[in-house]
Amino acid sequence: MHAHPQMPLSLDTAPATSFDSFHVDDHNVLTRNAVQSFVRGELDDVQLYVWGDTGTGKTHLLSAACNDYNRRGYRVAYLPGEMVNHSGSLVGMEHVDFLCIDDLQRLDHAAEIDLFNLINRCRAAGTQLLVAADRPVDALGLVLPDLQTRLTWGLICRLQPLSEEGLRCAVRTEIEQRSLKVSDDVLVYILKHFPRRMNILKQVVDKLDEVSLMEQRGITVPFIKTVFGEAELAALADRIR
Repeated sequence: MHAHPQMPLSLDTAPATSFDSFHVDDHNVLTRNAVQSFVRGELDDVQLYVWGDTGTGKTHLLSAACNDYNRRGYRVAYLPGEMVNHSGSLVGMEHVDFLCIDDLQRLDHAAEIDLFNLINRCRAAGTQLLVAADRPVDALGLVLPDLQTRLTWGLICRLQPLSEEGLRCAVRTEIEQRSLKVSDDVLVYILKHFPRRMNILKQVVDKLDEVSLMEQRGITVPFIKTVFGEAELAALADRIR
């Protein structure tokens, strides 16, 4: 058995961008459904705040929401939190039909007044606003009390991680969608040795699929070790801390 060159993973790869590809269990299905209903106009609110730990799928949901709106011909804008900090980045954003702001925990205090004014303009224009962060509004450390009030104007949902069984089912589904077969031992190994984030685990499965097809080998624990060495696993774990 020869060792395959180790395959690096990018932590910045965008997740799949549909509601159907978002894995759910009892822990996160209500929030997924709330975002989907928000996008479909089934909620009275025109503003939605979603928070949850890193890796729970917030960016996936925002991306899915943007794609859903875009397919129906609406004007859509997506802003990562750090972009909100740039002077002038929020000018005119109330003129789109649907605006997403991701990673709001990265907001600088200097940009709080600009965001406060944007939320007011969006409300006046009827623009739907979807905001995501890794913590609840009252933990953002905002210095502008009125901004905290504005961010709680609409529905607030928490996105929780998949349960152990939910994560196992999600990884198995990703594997089966690629027409691959693995044993329970392989699933246990993957969940034990790789970061437990679906965006990364999907990349792991993609790499295993690619190399398995290229080398015409089944996916076993020894095979995974030839594709992803210990050094890379350690580096990967260190990069997401």
